[in-house]
Amino acid sequence: MFQKIKKCLKWFGILLTTVVIIVTIAVTTSPWPSAYVIGRMFNGPVKITDKEVFEQAKKNVAVKSDVHYESTTKKNTLDIYTPKKETKPVTTLIWVHGGGYVGGDKSGMREFATRLVNDTHVAVVSINYQTAPSAIYPSQVRQVNDVVKFLKTTPAYYQKLAISRVMFGGDSAGAQIALQYATIQTNANYAKKMAMPAELDADHIRGTISYCGPLDLQQVAKQQPKSLLMRWFINTVAWSELGDKNWRQSDTLQQASLVKQITSQFPPTYITDGNAYSFQEQGLAFEKRLQQLHIPVTSLFFNHDQKEVTHEYQFNYQTSVAKQCYDETRHFVMQYQ
Repeated sequence: MFQKIKKCLKWFGILLTTVVIIVTIAVTTSPWPSAYVIGRMFNGPVKITDKEVFEQAKKNVAVKSDVHYESTTKKNTLDIYTPKKETKPVTTLIWVHGGGYVGGDKSGMREFATRLVNDTHVAVVSINYQTAPSAIYPSQVRQVNDVVKFLKTTPAYYQKLAISRVMFGGDSAGAQIALQYATIQTNANYAKKMAMPAELDADHIRGTISYCGPLDLQQVAKQQPKSLLMRWFINTVAWSELGDKNWRQSDTLQQASLVKQITSQFPPTYITDGNAYSFQEQGLAFEKRLQQLHIPVTSLFFNHDQKEVTHEYQFNYQTSVAKQCYDETRHFVMQYQ
């Protein structure tokens, strides 16, 4: 009996070792396995955090869901939130969702978009895009351009949405994508390097919004988080998005780092980030550059706070910090629309 147990344990050990070796090979030769795991983390059900306010706001907002926009890339759908009582074209905020470039969905913006449209009478266009590693940089930025072209040329939408008064915003990875697109529209040299001619006049962009965005990606190449989990996350996301295992030495990482790319033509900006498990130092660097260029910037950071404020804090409207962020965002949109 003892020999049988010993034999079973031996085979179990061999099997476990084999599985560990296979998994190790898989995650060190391709970003796909880890990207799949991280993507699943971002693809959970959408939760409404303040149901009472949301239900009241919903009465005044029209939603057109899963509109297909023309693109050569997949996941080319968007949701359009508009104020019901407006008859003239309204300022349009194009929002890019987060998810570490490898996950997420436009539906996650449902509560935020509904509240903002109700309170400011702008429109919000929440877009989907093909995630990495299926689509690598700068595919997602090009899809934002596809959205702009679609809205400009489709009568059913440009009659309701004022694309000559547009804002760009996003959360987490979506913030980097959205603000990179705004940078292309306001920096001709950068647009040339990106091989992406500007689709909008610089003065058509009224503002940008960054919620927990990695806006100075070059910082990531120089940092080594203490947490093994964070190192795994950052390596997976960067490898997946840039398509390069040696992403720290990648020229595209520098190109996507926006602090060095923005000019004095960049629009007024609202920027916020938490102080834990996020990109606060990148946000602070971006704010500093905006100030040096004399660009109006409103910011909300927690770098001097003892209380921990985590990544993507801004969408839990049960918390005081999220309420403060939303109030400041609403005021920013109303000021610059």
